[in-house]
Amino acid sequence: MGKFAEKLVGKNIVVIGGSSGIGFGAAEILRDAGALVTIISSSQAKVDGAVERLGGPGASVQGLVGDVRDEAAFTALLVSLAPVDHIVFSGVDKIIRGSLADADLNDAKHLFGVKFWGSVVVGKALAKYDIVKPGGSLTLTSGTAALRPKKGATIGGALNGGVITMTAALADELAAKKIRVNTVAPGLVQTELWDKLGHSKEKQQELYESGAKSLPVGFVATPEHVAEAYLYAVRADYANGTIIVIDGGGVL
Repeated sequence: MGKFAEKLVGKNIVVIGGSSGIGFGAAEILRDAGALVTIISSSQAKVDGAVERLGGPGASVQGLVGDVRDEAAFTALLVSLAPVDHIVFSGVDKIIRGSLADADLNDAKHLFGVKFWGSVVVGKALAKYDIVKPGGSLTLTSGTAALRPKKGATIGGALNGGVITMTAALADELAAKKIRVNTVAPGLVQTELWDKLGHSKEKQQELYESGAKSLPVGFVATPEHVAEAYLYAVRADYANGTIIVIDGGGVL
């Protein structure tokens, strides 16, 4: 194996929200690149299931339970894992979509607690404590609803836009520690999150088929496709403060 193939071999990488969807895809591709992966999720059952799907604890993967809504406890968990080489944050409870007039704002505020405030909690922990080694990275997750906000995505687009705005400032904040910060912004992806919106499998299939027709690549991504962006963000030492859009050409 050459030096590029071995770049992540033996590196300790934490994937927050890595028990399902895009986070699981990121955990899988990083493990396949030779990294030692720690998955963190708020559900013990999901953590156990994800570790099993990745080959079990003996396959360079471990799983831990942690809730980013509890800043003190989650920060302590990250500190207990230090030092690590990279952290990927892909935690999200549910996609916020639908009519603004009918939106449950209390529910929306609750959901901000994972994706937006969770990113802040992790960033703060890295700024305050020596958790990530110099030369390491933090990769956040946004979405293209921030880039092309439309009807039905007023709140969700704003949430994702907040993460994008955070990226450059946090990269500057962590520059003294030589920690890079980048954000992946996926487009439409086939994940379990659509189940949480109450869409039937038939409705989801219609969504994917319609989306595929509108995309230049001709298909809707699975988490495995989007995982390539996280691999790039972790490996690319010269990428910092960058938004990595991976949407099949949807923004064209």
